[in-house]
Amino acid sequence: MSSARAAVWLKEEGFGSVQVLKDGFAAWQDAGYPTVAIDPEVLPRFDPDGLAGSSGVRSVTDGSPVQHIHSFLPGLVENYVNKHDLPIRRDLTVLFVDIADSTRTIVERTPTEALAFVQGFMGIVTEAALNFCGDVKDYEGDGALLYFESVTEATQAALAIREALAEGKSEADGRVRARLSLDTGSIVIGIIGTALRRSVALIGESINLAARLLKQIPPDGIIATEAVVHQLRDEAPELARKFTILDEKLTLKGFREKTVTAYQIT
Repeated sequence: MSSARAAVWLKEEGFGSVQVLKDGFAAWQDAGYPTVAIDPEVLPRFDPDGLAGSSGVRSVTDGSPVQHIHSFLPGLVENYVNKHDLPIRRDLTVLFVDIADSTRTIVERTPTEALAFVQGFMGIVTEAALNFCGDVKDYEGDGALLYFESVTEATQAALAIREALAEGKSEADGRVRARLSLDTGSIVIGIIGTALRRSVALIGESINLAARLLKQIPPDGIIATEAVVHQLRDEAPELARKFTILDEKLTLKGFREKTVTAYQIT
């Protein structure tokens, strides 16, 4: 059984964060951890030859290509809908990504060229979300809302997106610049709409806060709340050290009676 297939199975069984040991299954056995045979029939079936090609997303640790598993990875919302009565509440980390200076960039193109441009950008964003065990909730014009069950994986995805864009992988005639914002907190997941048109919605203060934070960071920057950095200090100190204080008392539109401590990676 491959490491990728094992990770997918563990995620489907309810484990919130799955990481594969550097040396794989042998390292797990050498460490003396208990193991048991799993019936391959219960694992998701996939064709390795059918995996999508690389868009340039690479590991933020060693620079190696990240394996593409999204053709068989079920969506997080799909799991919530299938396994729970909605609405439910979950602690999630949200990541907003949008194209910097998108109006000028899109206006200078024909509609067909603009669509191809946005598709290339969203391809990178989507692969990063899925490669780091997250998902895309919404595509909105020139931006997207991603969500993760792990603050570490959300941060890794943000860095991977920025690295891929810095390599100029998303369009042939120039590098795309984006802004990225992170927050974490309690999210309510529920159904909105009517029987004719329905959708799953994510509602929570962290979503609104992350959306507002996007305007506070320059192109290529990553901005995060204190809650994100605080969790990273426990889960992934090396990632937490990448952030520096941007503003200890940042006031955001719509949050007049609340100030936010914001951190950045520039």
